[in-house]
Amino acid sequence: MQLFCHKLNFCIFVISAVFLFSCTSQKKMIYLQHLSETDSLLHNSYGEETYRIQPGDVIFVRISSLNKEINEIFNSSDFVTSSYINEISLYYKGYLVSDEGKIEMPVLGKIDVANKTLNEIQQLIQYKTMEYFKEVYVTVKYGGFKVTVLGEVRHPGVFYFYNNKITLLEALGQAGDLNEFGNRENILLLRTSNKGIENKRINLLDKNIIKSPYFYLQPNDVIYVEPIKTKAWKLNSANVSIILSSISTLILVISFVLKIQ
Repeated sequence: MQLFCHKLNFCIFVISAVFLFSCTSQKKMIYLQHLSETDSLLHNSYGEETYRIQPGDVIFVRISSLNKEINEIFNSSDFVTSSYINEISLYYKGYLVSDEGKIEMPVLGKIDVANKTLNEIQQLIQYKTMEYFKEVYVTVKYGGFKVTVLGEVRHPGVFYFYNNKITLLEALGQAGDLNEFGNRENILLLRTSNKGIENKRINLLDKNIIKSPYFYLQPNDVIYVEPIKTKAWKLNSANVSIILSSISTLILVISFVLKIQ
């Protein structure tokens, strides 16, 4: 009986050791590892404007002038004066790109914007507007830069940004960062284009993601953070601890009884 108790104690020790070493190490929690001061000078050419507008996108166009009549023609007064802008107002006040890749504006008519960058669209609308009016300034932005973050983050959901350049880290920060179960070495990025859906695996621990074409997000990107392999073990660790503690107590009682006898 004593031999059995010793073997059982040894088994408990082994199981406890497995739980101990299955814990995520600190090294696997640190982003952009080995990033030095010289790396701060790296230039990511993909940070330049590379996204080209696709059918179904919504873009916001504002034409400004000292002439109030021109402003009223192109810009909704309730939208311009509003201090609160969200994705709903941008959607209804922006221009939806048709299946043909065009938007239709007052006076200017239909404008082909598909496969053009925002800067190219801005220059095109500026040129067309100058054919009718002088001293006008054109601003073109995304009608809500939408990114979806799912999986092992603290606040998954759909997020809207109102600037034209968003990084992967900004999107994850908006989602509350990864939780303790998030796999930082194998994040899935889904990107939709006119060619289909592209998927890419990203390692947040690797400093070279700063130079990656996927470090800067594009509208409608989906980020999925997979769980680490030991998540199931960790979720059940409380129950296992109770069981091991009960077994250990039982062994102590049995050992005590045997000694008395």
